Amino acid sequence: MNRVLFFSDNKKLITFWSSVLSSYYQTDTVSDLASDFTADVAIVDADKIIENQNLLTIFNRQTTRFLIIGTDWSEENQIKAIASGAAGYCNKTEPSNLLLQAIERILKGDIWIQRHLVSQVIGALVKMKYAKAETEADQVSRQAESSKLLLTLSSRERDVAKMICSGESNKAIASSLFISERTVKAHLTSIFKKLSIPDRLHLALFIKEFG
Repeated sequence: MNRVLFFSDNKKLITFWSSVLSSYYQTDTVSDLASDFTADVAIVDADKIIENQNLLTIFNRQTTRFLIIGTDWSEENQIKAIASGAAGYCNKTEPSNLLLQAIERILKGDIWIQRHLVSQVIGALVKMKYAKAETEADQVSRQAESSKLLLTLSSRERDVAKMICSGESNKAIASSLFISERTVKAHLTSIFKKLSIPDRLHLALFIKEFG
C-alpha cells in the first residue's frame, strides 16, 4: 500500500485528508520535510510554504512526490512550485474525489495542474535550465545527444510525446490517435525508458527544448 504523509499545522485539515485517504493509502503526518522520511506522496499545506519559501528546494526529492494544497494560490505561485519539483496543486475547497484523483494521477507520474498552465511551467523550467552556466560546447553536445535519443522513438511515440507537450491526458491522446489508453501508457513507458526521463513534465520539457 502506498504511503501518503501530511505536512500541516492545521489539525482539521489533517483530519479531513486522513478521512478521505486512509481507506486507500497508509497515512501519517511528518513534522519536518527536511527530515529523512519515506513516503510515496507528501501532501503539503501551502501555508507552510508561505512561511518558509526554502521548502521549494525540497520538492525535487527523488523518492517522494509532493502535492500542494492551498487556498486560491496564484497561478504564479503554482507555476513556481511545479517548476521547483512539486507534482501538483489543489485548492482546499476541491471535493474529496478530486483529491483522490490527484493522488492517483501523481502516483502514476502525472502532474496535477490546470492544463493551460502546462506551457508556462515548461517555459519556467527552460529558463531555469539556461540560467545555469553552460558553455557553447556543452550546449552543442547536449543538443546532439538529445537529437540522437529522439531518433530512437517510433513515429507513434513521437506523436504521443508531442501531445504530452500540449498537456493532453492519456484519454485525449487515445481518442485523437484512435488507440487505447493502455496503448498510450505502453508508449509512454517506452518513451521514458528511451529518453531516460522520469515523468510527463520532464518529457514535455525535453520535447520543448529538443523536439
